[in-house]
Amino acid sequence: MLRLRNVDVFYGKVPALTRVSLSVRPGEIVALVGGNGAGKTTTLAAASGLLRPRSGDIAFMGQDIRRMEPDRIVAAGLSHVPEGRLVWKPMRVEDNLRLGAFLRRDRRAEVERDLEEIYALFPILAERRHQAAGTLSGGEQQMLAMGRALMAAPRMLLLDEPSMGLAPGVTREIFSLIVRLREERGLTVLLVEQNARMALQVADRGYVLETGRVILQGQADELLQNRDVQRAYLGRDLDAEP
Repeated sequence: MLRLRNVDVFYGKVPALTRVSLSVRPGEIVALVGGNGAGKTTTLAAASGLLRPRSGDIAFMGQDIRRMEPDRIVAAGLSHVPEGRLVWKPMRVEDNLRLGAFLRRDRRAEVERDLEEIYALFPILAERRHQAAGTLSGGEQQMLAMGRALMAAPRMLLLDEPSMGLAPGVTREIFSLIVRLREERGLTVLLVEQNARMALQVADRGYVLETGRVILQGQADELLQNRDVQRAYLGRDLDAEP
């Protein structure tokens, strides 16, 4: 569904991604893990058109999207939930959600149906629909950001650090929702997450980024058992004394 091949991204003269290649098949949850500054957020921004790669290929559903504008990429079915949520805080919850459907504004009946489905998926948003988004808790804002992306009727979600700043219980709720979206809606997900253990526990496959390069890839359960991954990202050293 999504394929990056030999993608290079620079910030000025500084390389952020170097020959990054990855793929996501329909219906998969794929985790992209790595330390701070590894290039995870840059990878998602390149896929969603927010950054222009210097070289390489990016395709979604077989279509070349490397030079597409972000709104056309959203219209093609790829939605990006950014790091830090980035909801419009002074605006009401419902207005935030409706803005997610901006490109579908000529299909009013579908948008109204989808809005009710989002409220069924995130009941707390239904309760808070008339509140300013800035009055929501961090977890509620994350749900709002996800709901806003879903209002674009995507085939695939790019999720950037959905657990950032959230309490463990709220994090588990968010990850449960990610799994539900795949199971109930058939949604495909590329997940960037600081909590590598939890990301790999819900993912089918994973990629490990380090200083802008893919250094490991494989089935998620294999990466969970990989000694290097455990030492670097899971806080375990299998060679250490118990």
